[in-house]
Amino acid sequence: MALYYNSNNVPQSNNVYHNSNANNKVYHNNNLVWQKQKTIYPGVPVANTQNLGYAAYFTVTNTGSHIKVDAFGGTERGYGRVMLGGFSTIGYSKLFFANLRAYITNSFSHIKVALGDINGNVVQQLIYSEANGFDATYTAANVFNINSANGNYYLILEVESGATHLGKNAIIEMNGCYLI
Repeated sequence: MALYYNSNNVPQSNNVYHNSNANNKVYHNNNLVWQKQKTIYPGVPVANTQNLGYAAYFTVTNTGSHIKVDAFGGTERGYGRVMLGGFSTIGYSKLFFANLRAYITNSFSHIKVALGDINGNVVQQLIYSEANGFDATYTAANVFNINSANGNYYLILEVESGATHLGKNAIIEMNGCYLI
C-alpha cells in the first residue's frame, strides 16, 4: 500500500509517527491505507539445511539477497530443505514474496514453501506442487494469509527430484519474503 504525505511517498519499510509514537498502520475514514511491512528475507539467516537425499544432487546458493534451492535428479534422488529464520509474526497477518519462482521439470518431484519449525515440521503450507512442468512465480500481488499470526516460525523451502538419468530439477528461487 502506498502512502503519500505532502506529496512524499512513505515506503512500507519506514515508520509513520503520530504524536511522537511510531505506528504500524494508518487508517483514513476507518479504512486501512498503509501498513508497515517486516522484511524476513533478506535479513534472517539460513537456520538449518537438511539434505534428505543424495548429497551431490541437492544444492543451496545464498547471496544474501537471492536464494536458490535446487534438487537435481541424477542416479539417486535429490531432496532437501532450507529453513530461514526464525522470525515472529506477532502483529502481522499476511505474507508475500518478492519474485519467488518455483518450478519442476521431473514427474517424480515436488516443491514446498511453508511456515514451520526448525526441524522442518510444517505448521502452514503456502505453496506445494508435484506437477511435472509446474512453473509459477509469486510476487507482492500474491498475498498469503497466516493462519496463526502469533507464532514464531521458520520459512521452509523444500525441493525433491526423483532419480532420473535425464537430469531433471525441482528448484525454488527467491529474492524476498515480507510480512504485512
